[in-house]
Amino acid sequence: MTDLRDHFNEIAGPMPAVSGDQADADLTRGRRALRRRRVVQSVAGSAFGVAALAAAIAVATSTPSAPADDRVTATASVQLVAYQGEQPKGFTVDKVPDGYSIEASETGYLTLAPKNSSDTNPDSFVGKVAIMLESKDQNGPSREGKKVEGGVLLKSLPGETPDGKVPAAQDGDTGRELWLKQPSGIWLIVQVWQGVGLTDSQIVELGAGVHVHKDAQQGVG
Repeated sequence: MTDLRDHFNEIAGPMPAVSGDQADADLTRGRRALRRRRVVQSVAGSAFGVAALAAAIAVATSTPSAPADDRVTATASVQLVAYQGEQPKGFTVDKVPDGYSIEASETGYLTLAPKNSSDTNPDSFVGKVAIMLESKDQNGPSREGKKVEGGVLLKSLPGETPDGKVPAAQDGDTGRELWLKQPSGIWLIVQVWQGVGLTDSQIVELGAGVHVHKDAQQGVG
């Protein structure tokens, strides 16, 4: 009598070969399913069962998001508008954040500040947009950043207020620095203080409308 096991093997036919890629894919799917099951078991009985369960499953099944440095704010809190007013000598601008105006205009730098700002110190960049050429002792960005059209966008290092205090960075936002290479080889810097409310794409758009003239001078230090 034919063995029952042999009979089943004849019906099923030969077992197909499994490639290494298929095995890895099956292993990955199994691990994801196990993570989801462990998440369900750990939160289902808690007081926050429904909300926590939904959030946990979403985390377990979603793909990793981009680093905070590279994410673009989905909705801008400030819009860019065409600049109307007298243009400075060193730099001219096509657009400014809505509600902002040129506060200080020097041959070495330009600052854009909210029209109702109580900080009228021209040497203070707190809450403002500062436009300048790199210092004579600089040679382009010193750190890695996100490549954008014409240059590099960096997350700013924590800045100080004129009294030496370092303001708290909400949601890790320490501001942005847009570095744009000029035909002369010198870099233009557009520094946006934390909390101004411009997205990365808006900062690039703002920088594209900045024009450097022959009167613009580099600082030192």
